[in-house]
Amino acid sequence: MPDAVEIRVHGVSGTPPADVLQIAELRPVGGDDTARFLRRSEPPVEPPVREAFHWGNMTSGSVSKALWLLLAPFGVLNLARYTLPMLVRTPGDPRTEERRGARRTADAVLRLLGLVLTLLLTAAVAFVAIDLIAFQCGNDMLCTSGNSWLPLSSKQPTSWSWRLPLGAAAPAALIWLLVRFGRQVYVYPPPTAAKPEEWPDGVGALAQKPFWATSPRAPMLRLFHTTAAVALLAMLVAYASVKPVAGLRTAEGWEDDALWAMFGFAAVVGLLCVVLTAVGYHPRGEKLKYDPTGRDAIEIPMPCLILRRSMWAALLAVMVLAVFFGPHATRQATGKEPANLAGFEWAFNALYLACAVLLLALLVTTCLLRGVISTQGLVKGQRPMWGGLACPVLASFAVLLATGFTAGAAIQTARLLGSLVQPEETPPDDEPLLVLPTVFHVTALLWALVVAAAVVSGICVWCFRPGWVRNLRDRVREDYPGTSPTELPDRTVARIAEAWRLAAVKYRLPTVLLVIALTGLVCALLQGYSACESLVLGKDRGFTWIKDALYHRVLLGVKFFGLADDVGAWALTGLAAGLVFLGMRAFRSPQWRRGVGVLWDLLAFWPRLAHPIVPPPYGGRAVLSLTRRIQDKTAEGRTVVLSGHSQGSLICAAAVLQTAALRSAGKPRALDRLALLTHGSQLTWAYARLFPAYAGYPVLRDVYEKLGGRWRNLHRWSDYLGGPVLARPATGRVRPELGAWTALDGAEVMPKPSDKGDLWLRCIGPEIQLRDPYRVVAQDDKPEAPLLKHTAYYADPAYDQVVQELIDSVPGRPSAATRLRTAVARRLRADRRPPGRRPGGSPKGWPGG
Repeated sequence: MPDAVEIRVHGVSGTPPADVLQIAELRPVGGDDTARFLRRSEPPVEPPVREAFHWGNMTSGSVSKALWLLLAPFGVLNLARYTLPMLVRTPGDPRTEERRGARRTADAVLRLLGLVLTLLLTAAVAFVAIDLIAFQCGNDMLCTSGNSWLPLSSKQPTSWSWRLPLGAAAPAALIWLLVRFGRQVYVYPPPTAAKPEEWPDGVGALAQKPFWATSPRAPMLRLFHTTAAVALLAMLVAYASVKPVAGLRTAEGWEDDALWAMFGFAAVVGLLCVVLTAVGYHPRGEKLKYDPTGRDAIEIPMPCLILRRSMWAALLAVMVLAVFFGPHATRQATGKEPANLAGFEWAFNALYLACAVLLLALLVTTCLLRGVISTQGLVKGQRPMWGGLACPVLASFAVLLATGFTAGAAIQTARLLGSLVQPEETPPDDEPLLVLPTVFHVTALLWALVVAAAVVSGICVWCFRPGWVRNLRDRVREDYPGTSPTELPDRTVARIAEAWRLAAVKYRLPTVLLVIALTGLVCALLQGYSACESLVLGKDRGFTWIKDALYHRVLLGVKFFGLADDVGAWALTGLAAGLVFLGMRAFRSPQWRRGVGVLWDLLAFWPRLAHPIVPPPYGGRAVLSLTRRIQDKTAEGRTVVLSGHSQGSLICAAAVLQTAALRSAGKPRALDRLALLTHGSQLTWAYARLFPAYAGYPVLRDVYEKLGGRWRNLHRWSDYLGGPVLARPATGRVRPELGAWTALDGAEVMPKPSDKGDLWLRCIGPEIQLRDPYRVVAQDDKPEAPLLKHTAYYADPAYDQVVQELIDSVPGRPSAATRLRTAVARRLRADRRPPGRRPGGSPKGWPGG
């Protein structure tokens, strides 16, 4: 039996196991269909045995997972929570107790912001289905006759009693889907567990096993979110049924009083959900139990179930009253502009105002938390991203996406159905007219500002992309010693140098995201101010002032206001159309589904906490499965080398911390027979700075020390995502310098190249640079190697050498002579094996094979 096992963990996009192991014949050796371990069908004669841990099925591969794309704002907001500057609570350490109130306040603000985004999605779907399609289009014969796909009569207006339930069915179905999607998990409780595990504190850590379990708070938050969404839908339908508008005669008499009563009940339930969300209520102590039905992670308390069921009953009562005793549609005069149903504009203004207020509160509380994590001894490129304000930056980006999706869906639907009435424009007489609330026109104008900021940032990044060193081409040639100019022509050097320059753009991406997110924050605040004016004064003076001041302004022969409104509207339309296109392509093509899954590979690693309706977190399943595999292999006396690529490097680092925690608990000392190899990793330039509380430099240093220095990282200067992890230049920013570097443990190291033909690498302490391409001169049956950039680190001949060096560094391993005798004996046994039999002794094709 080989005494070493290399477990390769892929990165984003769900790289197939055959590509990870660079072979075609595989057989499963552990796990299940969701997360599995695979091995070569014919093990190699020389160790180590190679296995691939394939976790990509959890985020890509099915049609339903592609639909999560519509909930990207929820995922970004949940991700923002883990960027807060926090410290894991340690008994006896007063530093970890500092500013706990600010941290709890930030958590509460994030939970409320998540609730607002859920309500915004519900309101958007309700507006499109009930107001635009059922009311405005259903009242206009031009619209119904031109959109035969609608279930409405094209000869005479369909009764409002039929159109209203059709329209309300869409948001109700959305809420039901949110409930179903939010229940999906990948980490299930062990059969022997008596009750759910709670986090030791409110922060959590990668090394804590309860951190990866489903938080008891998530099922409760999902219940509050969906119940509040039902309450909002009931309020919108009830209010629209009692407030008259052009084209609709509302209810009168006792029906009116009953609808107002249902409106009040829904408002009280919604307010109660807001309060319970803010405090983060969930059962504790003896009341915290597993759900005996298995539908949820915990047993929902009976009062909360009654609250949810009563709200659905109230919605049903509102629909019955509105359909059978409520308003009736009336014909409109020809040429008269339609009107929006009452209540929708008020709801959007209230939600936009809430977003602005909560973002301001989050910014203030995060500023109070900035000093919690010490940055002493860290250079500029190692400190928390965006000055420790990553949480409000990402939250602003989530709000920007949410408001963009909302306005984009409304604008795109209006243009699909007929002609959208623009401010100060004369509507055509021969097309169906549809109007939108003023708040969507404000969003369109502000998105023109977002587009301008994104374009300017992109141009600046491209024009001023870093060249790194003055003579970059000479620096490239230094990686190919002994190669003549004929063998390495200038055009090849120029191609490699350009790849290096493009790869350096990743260090500018945080600046671009910061500009866009700050623009989103400004837009959210302006939208909040505009919404506040509309709610308090009954009209938007700011939007009116912009129209009066800019509408007739002409810039280069183009009306400025019309241009900005069109740019923003088309940007929002493109956003909505792009989502529909991706969804349709993902529905038809597995390759596109895998591509869409890349987004969730990045967002769904972390447990549900700020928002309960995000894709099922795969991080816990991947980390805990990998930890169990490490225990199983080391218990057999084997050495294990974890090899993590890209996102897999974070999974491997978390598995090392989990293994170290098991050692501290007195369990088998698996950590002593473990080594780590990462490549194409973003641990330093992205994760350590973005998640300082969970993957910051102290955490990475802890991983390195717990492994006893048995950690190596491979990087290429052409890698557009990965970079150095275990060392950085002693002075200046990260670039291909040949001067002194500082290792993760603080030691000063000098780059030392090693050249053995194709096997070339440059050791910088524990950090190792590979050249790309690794072969520029064809030899015999070995052609020139392509530029691999972020992919196929396994293909480089230096990779196997680094793996073997890590295996040899594990203490207590057999000597080289012993391993040689074992390899020779295994070769002899393989030569004597009868044809058609595998190493296990079973004929090929039998169950034992």
